[in-house]
Amino acid sequence: MFMKTGRKFLAPDLFSPGLKPRLLHMSIMSALFPFLVSVSAHALAAPTPVITNPDPVAASTVAEAPAPAIVPVVFEAPAPAPVLTTRPATPKPPVVKPSPGVEAVKVQAPATLDRNAIIDRVAKALTETKTAQGRFTQIDPQNSPSSGVFYIDRPGKVRFEYNSPEPMFIVSDGTTVSIEEPKRNAYDAIPLASTPLHLFLRSNIDLRKDGSVTDVTSSNGFHFVTLVDKSGEAEGKMILQFRATDFALIGWRQVDGTGAETKVQLQDIKQNVPLKASLFVVRDPNDDDDRR
Repeated sequence: MFMKTGRKFLAPDLFSPGLKPRLLHMSIMSALFPFLVSVSAHALAAPTPVITNPDPVAASTVAEAPAPAIVPVVFEAPAPAPVLTTRPATPKPPVVKPSPGVEAVKVQAPATLDRNAIIDRVAKALTETKTAQGRFTQIDPQNSPSSGVFYIDRPGKVRFEYNSPEPMFIVSDGTTVSIEEPKRNAYDAIPLASTPLHLFLRSNIDLRKDGSVTDVTSSNGFHFVTLVDKSGEAEGKMILQFRATDFALIGWRQVDGTGAETKVQLQDIKQNVPLKASLFVVRDPNDDDDRR
């Protein structure tokens, strides 16, 4: 038989196993060094005449031939080669010509949205998402992981089926949220309004009007919107994470009254798909012993 836990405030435990969260120039100087060539003149000595006549008279009448003058020959070295310096040409940006018939499109950076614009886009995205299904992973305050599948049917209906580390079901029929752990024979139920889930499961969401938004931040392609229950019935806060490109809800962080934090990430999300009504029926196993 299932036993009721009897706990009144279970808002911080909604995504927790065991009723606690489980849930970045070329220079050619060296080739053109100038050089100097100089050639010294050679002294050209004339050969000494040979006198074969021993006659002293004849010898005295023979005038000595003067030695030829020595004329130095100087070869001038060529003028130094000019030093050439090359500078690399400044590259010009390539000219991209559009294909015939295709107009050039200027891409502009997306404009930064202000706080109110983000709130309005978030509210619009939530309101337009009538149904959704996919997978989820959860990290509880003790860093224990768990995972499963989820179904959302707004307003008010949601179902989380945990398959790891052990089966557990959290189901809302729009009024009541039930938590069932078959292996522990544990069951409990609390009003939806006392959980943070009702903050984004409402029908027509006007976050600026109801004053539930306390903070809006943006970073790394995501918007983070913090919601609190102004009525005080649901303790803690929820920090919803939206993708900046299309404002799709992809996860949240639930912080309870003590500051303990549970993280939930959604994957493989399919929006506005048909869902069976039987997924959102709350059954007390103590009444009909209906074990899911």
